[in-house]
Amino acid sequence: MNVDKALIWLDTKRDKLVDTLPTILFFIALLWIVTLGFGSDYLLVVSPYTTLFETRLHKYNPPTQYARFFLVSAFALLAARVAVSNVVLSVLVNLCVPFFLVFMRSSQLNPRRYFPYTMLFCWLELRPYAIVETFWMQAGVLVASCSLLSLSLLVAGIARHRADEPREQLHDYVRRLADDLRSAARTGTDGALRGELLRLRSDFAKLAYTAREDSCAPPRVSDLLDMFATLAQRTAYLTGSSDWTEDHVEEHGSALAALADLTDELNVALRLESAEACESLLPKAHDLLARTQIREDRFRIFFQGYLNLVILILRTAADPHQRPWRLTPRGLARVAVFRKRPSLDSFEMRFAVRCGAVLAVSCTTNLLFPVEKLYWFALHAFLLLQPFPGESVRRMRTRMVGTAVGCLFVHAVALLNLDYVGITILGMVLVAPLYASTPGSVTSAFFATAYAVTMASVSIDDSYATGMRLASLVLAIATVSLVNHLVCPTSDRRLFVANVRQMFDMIEHYWSLVRETLVGRVDTVVSSETLLHFQMVHSQAARFVEGLSNDGEKDPEVAELARYRNAAERATFFLWEIMCELEQLELMVRLREVRPEEQRTFERIIELAQSNCDPRRFGTGVADARGLVARLSEPDLRYVLGQYIERAGELRRAIDDAEGALVEKPRYLDEVRK
Repeated sequence: MNVDKALIWLDTKRDKLVDTLPTILFFIALLWIVTLGFGSDYLLVVSPYTTLFETRLHKYNPPTQYARFFLVSAFALLAARVAVSNVVLSVLVNLCVPFFLVFMRSSQLNPRRYFPYTMLFCWLELRPYAIVETFWMQAGVLVASCSLLSLSLLVAGIARHRADEPREQLHDYVRRLADDLRSAARTGTDGALRGELLRLRSDFAKLAYTAREDSCAPPRVSDLLDMFATLAQRTAYLTGSSDWTEDHVEEHGSALAALADLTDELNVALRLESAEACESLLPKAHDLLARTQIREDRFRIFFQGYLNLVILILRTAADPHQRPWRLTPRGLARVAVFRKRPSLDSFEMRFAVRCGAVLAVSCTTNLLFPVEKLYWFALHAFLLLQPFPGESVRRMRTRMVGTAVGCLFVHAVALLNLDYVGITILGMVLVAPLYASTPGSVTSAFFATAYAVTMASVSIDDSYATGMRLASLVLAIATVSLVNHLVCPTSDRRLFVANVRQMFDMIEHYWSLVRETLVGRVDTVVSSETLLHFQMVHSQAARFVEGLSNDGEKDPEVAELARYRNAAERATFFLWEIMCELEQLELMVRLREVRPEEQRTFERIIELAQSNCDPRRFGTGVADARGLVARLSEPDLRYVLGQYIERAGELRRAIDDAEGALVEKPRYLDEVRK
């Protein structure tokens, strides 16, 4: 049995090494290009560009991505050059640059997106006097690095057909959607299928969100992913309280079977990339929408919403002149309000401030004291700082152990008295396991230390190198610990509360979209992007609630919140239900189901809803709302608004049952005392 486990372990490590081989080869190639073309003094930029290569290797890279490599690299170089001019500028620039590279690029849903370019900015500062004296040479190094990066990714993308992968994932998910509809036609949406529909909604949302945020799918595929993510959201609407009694089960089953067949045919037409095939399905979709009569309210709303979106997908795919969705400046601003909040309550801003503080302290110290290899302090500090403080603490432990063992390894190697060629060959050998190991692990820290100190021993005494490596790590641990503890501390509870409050904000802003749709035209992509972001934030909050337990003594704040787990589960569920109703409502308004003579009444409903979107008032004003809703003549509108009011009342009760623990931000002093 032990032999079998050892063989499995060896197979896993071998597969990992083979998978990492392109990254290892890129590192070695760039290292020698920089060494032979510019000199060993410029080798610090090799790691950031290798990280960029590793990050983008398994993704589709649009033409704009290659331009971004050069432009952001130029920004990082200019910012680093200004930062090393003097102490005051060093502090200011290191505080400000993370706003652009951390706040604008990262999110709590994709927190490490900041890493490669911020790493490049930090690494360019590590030798301040060199960048001042050889600025244009450094610029040449970056141009050469970006050129090799672009060429390598372009070749890898063509060889591995990266542009086709997002489309294949899309087809797999659409096939899964059709299968789920067919299963629902046979057995209803209870039991395991309910969980599958919710998982499919989450998987579609994650795929579409990543494709947009990371630019890792062609524009047309991103459009389709957005629309199908909305389609999966509308399908998940079925998991609500639809009536599946004998009076309706046959009617529902027949309608779902028809939708499943249509979805399969749609998938085939999209796979063929045939405008004619898509056009031929339009009459079938219109006919199904016109002739199918459904009595049960919730199911009818789902059915009509599903078909209307399928028709939009068919029209978009069938039009050969259809341009990919483009956000207008106004639409872009709307989406940005959902994704980025320039407030210290937001995860992105809090991490950007912490990152700026760590860089300001470590890089300014490195500038003030021209001590050999002191830049390892800034290097360690940047790598130890993580978006979530708990991960920082874990990396402090693993890096300390790995660094200590790595220093012992270097001392052992020193006994061999290797010459320059031998040390260089050993360094190349250490690169392979370094990139094959898990980031942040003891193994990773060991090989990073072994490589760095071995290469440094070419120019300085190995005892000094190992001593400086350990001393700079201790200084970095102290710095990052203090910053995490005192500067914008971010606990799990704070992040959960921030997510809940952000969802209330998004509900208020979605009402603004409904108002805009009532009086004008709102691009479908705006509502789609908004819905995607809500789903991703909601998923993170729901995962936190699922992990709550009554024995969470490690974190007293989480333990306190665990007492209200039932209320937290109800609150997250009703928040999702409310957004479902809002999405259905926006579609009805888009389809002009609000009569002109009733617009004023509907606007008053919107005003009342928006004025009560604050967590402290949500769910109030129910009597006024019911009176206004009763004046509308369209039954589906009355049903959806009635569901919204009912869910709002349930959410109010959940918040009250938790005695405010779900929405009240932890006080700064309470977090610092932890």
